[in-house]
Amino acid sequence: MSLSSSLAEEINRVIQSGKQTKYSIAVGSGVDHAVLRRFLTGERDIKLKTADRLAKYLNLELKNRK
Repeated sequence: MSLSSSLAEEINRVIQSGKQTKYSIAVGSGVDHAVLRRFLTGERDIKLKTADRLAKYLNLELKNRK
């Protein structure tokens, strides 16, 4: 599983739990709402810097797999 798909799954879990919306995650992390929406729908990938911003906001850790 790729970093992108893992991160998208985690973000979708947060959204589905009702704890946050796509918009609140976008605003809180400083990521453009349209960029987040396109990422979550699989229309495009995101840069590592953007993934890091989302992960930090959601208290997730990005790790290299060995």
